[in-house]
Amino acid sequence: MKFEGGYQDLEAIVGALGRSIESSVDRGSMHQIKTSDGVTLNLYRTGTLQVQGSPEVKQSFESDFGQYNGEPPVAQEANPHASPETLAASVSQQKQVFVVHGHDETAKEQLELVLHKLGVDHFILANSSGGGLTIIESLEAKIGHNSSATSFGIVLMTPDDMGYPLSGGVEASQPRARQNVVLEMGMLMSSIGRSNVAILVKGHLERPSDADGVLYIPFNHHVKETVPRLAARLREAGFMLSPERISRASS
Repeated sequence: MKFEGGYQDLEAIVGALGRSIESSVDRGSMHQIKTSDGVTLNLYRTGTLQVQGSPEVKQSFESDFGQYNGEPPVAQEANPHASPETLAASVSQQKQVFVVHGHDETAKEQLELVLHKLGVDHFILANSSGGGLTIIESLEAKIGHNSSATSFGIVLMTPDDMGYPLSGGVEASQPRARQNVVLEMGMLMSSIGRSNVAILVKGHLERPSDADGVLYIPFNHHVKETVPRLAARLREAGFMLSPERISRASS
C-alpha cells in the first residue's frame, strides 16, 4: 500500500491505533517499525508501506489502519477460517456512542451530522422503536451495568428549562438542561465511567454540581465547534478517527 508521510507520521498513527512501538530503525532503503503485537512495518523511500506479521495480526492492523484513514471496516466474511468465537469477539469490540439530549432538535441534528462525518456508530433512544420497553428499561438495556452495548456517552446539554433555588427566588433563575438529561448523564457516568463521557454545553446554563471532573465542551452556535476536543476524547477512548474525517466534521 502507499503511504504519504514520513516515518514520524507512521509512528504517530501506530500510537493512535493503540499499539506500542518496540523498535523504529532506519534500514537504508526503508524505515522499519516493529510493534509489541507482532506487526512489522517497512516504509520504503518510494512511499510503499509493507505490512508483515502473522495472518491474523496483519489483517487486524490493515483493518485498523484502513478505518483510521476513513475506509469501511473489513468484513469478517473475508476470513473464511474465522471461528464463531472469533466473530463474536469481533462484534463485541465494535464501539457505539450513546447520545443523551434534550428538546433542542437543531442541536441534536447537528450532533448526528458530526458523528456521521466522523464515522462513529451512535444510538439515540428517540430514533428507535424501543422494542416495547419503557424509557427507563430501554436506558438500562443500553447503558445499564450489565450492558456491553455502549462504549462512550455524549450528553448534549441545552438550555431547555429555567430553574432556581427556593432561597434565591425567581430572580435567581438560570437556564438549565432538562431533568431527564441530568438523570441519563448520571446513569452513563455510573455505567461506563466519567472518562468515557463528554458533555457538550450550549451557551450558558447551570451545570450539575456533582458532575465536576467530567469533560465539559462548550459551544455557542453549532455542535461542530466541539469537534477538536470531542475527537480527542473519542480517540482516548479507543475510537479510530482519521484526520480527514475530523477535518470534514469540523467544516
